[in-house]
Amino acid sequence: MSFTDAQFAPATPAAQLGHSHGYAFDGDQVSLRADIRILDPMAAAERNWALQLWAGETLIANAGCGALWADASGNTSVEITVAAMLPAGTSEHALNLALACDDGSGLQRCDSTGYPRSERFCLPRIDGSVGYTLAEGHTAIHADGISNPRAAGSLSGSLVLELWALPELYRGGAFTGILVGSTGLGCIAGQYATDAVDTELPACSLPAGRWHLTLMLREWTSNGYVTRDYRTFSLPVDGPLPAPATTEKTAVEIAAATAEASTDAAPEAAASTESDTETPVAPAEPAAAPAEASKTSRRTPARAAKAAKQAPASAQISINDADAATLASLKGVTAAIAKGIVAGRPWKSVDELIEVKGIGARLLDKLRSQLRA
Repeated sequence: MSFTDAQFAPATPAAQLGHSHGYAFDGDQVSLRADIRILDPMAAAERNWALQLWAGETLIANAGCGALWADASGNTSVEITVAAMLPAGTSEHALNLALACDDGSGLQRCDSTGYPRSERFCLPRIDGSVGYTLAEGHTAIHADGISNPRAAGSLSGSLVLELWALPELYRGGAFTGILVGSTGLGCIAGQYATDAVDTELPACSLPAGRWHLTLMLREWTSNGYVTRDYRTFSLPVDGPLPAPATTEKTAVEIAAATAEASTDAAPEAAASTESDTETPVAPAEPAAAPAEASKTSRRTPARAAKAAKQAPASAQISINDADAATLASLKGVTAAIAKGIVAGRPWKSVDELIEVKGIGARLLDKLRSQLRA
């Protein structure tokens, strides 16, 4: 919620803040009090009023007062306790108390005053360094520790550490995004801290687009889960995740480019092109398939086929060591199947090749005598 300059200072204010005013926090509750000078008794009695507490441009408490009635000296006093939406993080905040009214055209700020002392809210926080990994089979999140700096004996609400993917860089306050992973931490007593948090979660799924990842510490309150601290990661992640599998057409085109090369350097360039299909996710662990693909031998498919024909009948090709070109030289093994074998390494046995797209039970039986793990 924000105000325009015109709303900050109405031309004819009906009331103003007096000399005595203040605030007091008690956990997630705040008491606002103020002496108010009534300048237009009729207007003050006809409008709805509110005391508001702001941290910079963020509204953290709104206490409705209803109509204001002046006493014999033309003043009135207001004191109200309401729930506060405390800003997350460990930064200091300059606070302002505002008197606002609604004359039928919306809430307008009539008067405000600032406080010289900045506030740093005592909230559960993330300690030390943080990190995450988006791997093919799981998501991992790390934090050096979580602490509760509140007074001894002040137990926190139930805490969770969550990794969020947001369309924009998070700067605090309300947000919309996709929950990548979450782990429960339970409650922490005041003046206590946890050991390092390292947890593995299911692999994430993100649609296409650019995503900004933020690790948030959230606490259960009477208003639900509220963000208490957060760390943003500067390097964005590009979706979709998981990355779409390379199509058979692409694999065939790569193999064809290699087969047409007349020098030993050409297949190496083709393997580099294959590695470039990797989806950039940082600081994620690279998938195994591109790493294996980059080890492609400099031998062309034509030479590989010739070598296979000259090899003894008893020789077997290693499904964990042979390059894609050598595997594709086998009868029934297409370029796409060879690439799938390379991508699935390491294999414990030849029988596991049934998991490769394009290999059925019949083809596997034909290949058993020619392959080894």
